[in-house]
Amino acid sequence: MYVHHINNMFIHLRRKVHYRQEQTPTLELEVRYLLEISITVAYSKQLSYAGRLQVINAVLFSIYSFWGTVFILPQSILKEVDKKCRAFLWGCNTGKKKIALESLWLKWIHGIYIKTDASIWTHKVPTDCNWYWKKLNGIKILMQGWYNQGRYLLTQSGNYSITRSYLALMGYRPKMRTAELIWTSMSLPKHRFMVWLAVQGRLLTQERKVRMNIPVEDVACCLCDEQVMETTVHLFEECKWTLAVWHEINQWTRTKIQSNGITRMLDRIKVKHWVQFKKEIMAAICGAVLYHTWRARNWTKFKGRNVHTEEVVLQIKKEVIERLSLLNKSKKPHKCRDFIQHLLCN
Repeated sequence: MYVHHINNMFIHLRRKVHYRQEQTPTLELEVRYLLEISITVAYSKQLSYAGRLQVINAVLFSIYSFWGTVFILPQSILKEVDKKCRAFLWGCNTGKKKIALESLWLKWIHGIYIKTDASIWTHKVPTDCNWYWKKLNGIKILMQGWYNQGRYLLTQSGNYSITRSYLALMGYRPKMRTAELIWTSMSLPKHRFMVWLAVQGRLLTQERKVRMNIPVEDVACCLCDEQVMETTVHLFEECKWTLAVWHEINQWTRTKIQSNGITRMLDRIKVKHWVQFKKEIMAAICGAVLYHTWRARNWTKFKGRNVHTEEVVLQIKKEVIERLSLLNKSKKPHKCRDFIQHLLCN
């Protein structure tokens, strides 16, 4: 019954928007009123959490999604809709939530697993429980070392910290120095992904297939005639085809980058006394060479097509220039304008 009333109200609201008779504040008030009709009826106040979630998915979202296709709703109204739905789901009383996600999860845990145990520390994991519950209980021994007579030791104040606990669980993990050069905005997404695989040693070369006991008919490199096993080192550092591409790229950039592995190349770019954007450009060029080398290898091996180095060099230049044109209006290129101008003109 009330849904029919809401639809009539929306029809009235649509007419007002169509004829520009109302401004955004008035629209926001009316939409807020429509939502309050839906969530303040007698039966909705007695619903459980699952029931309120069902009302939101089946009624509230469907109403404003349908009418959102009829006329454009202002952003302020959409935010108000989300706010009302969120308050209705969790319950709101004088600005404070009645139900918290943590308390809901704790009630579920105590209702399913910890029925008789008084504490999580004395709880014994059942054999038929979920995998995640076994994992959570598995870190109890480590967590016991964080406390001394009930005091939390990972912070000076003794207050519990989620961040400190997470870092203690994860342990020390060194950061990759060249990560910002791999995931730079200068590189195309497919180039970044390929460079990341190469840095991790995950490219499926013929040599890696042999180590993984995958049957291989021909292990020789398909880009050159040297009949050498296709390894990551040979393909990206020693292959004559790759060296020819790098020779043309070095002439284009007027820099001397030795082709001795993507990791070492990025390390050398990192320590160069260049501005940051020039480092990102050179890292993007390295990524483009690596990507097109791997693509030429795949085309030769699986499509039987011989890819010429001139074709690859032209494609690399085209992609780098297009990327530079997109970023040319930002503040980054100002400090290496001469280098960028040289790349664009050659």
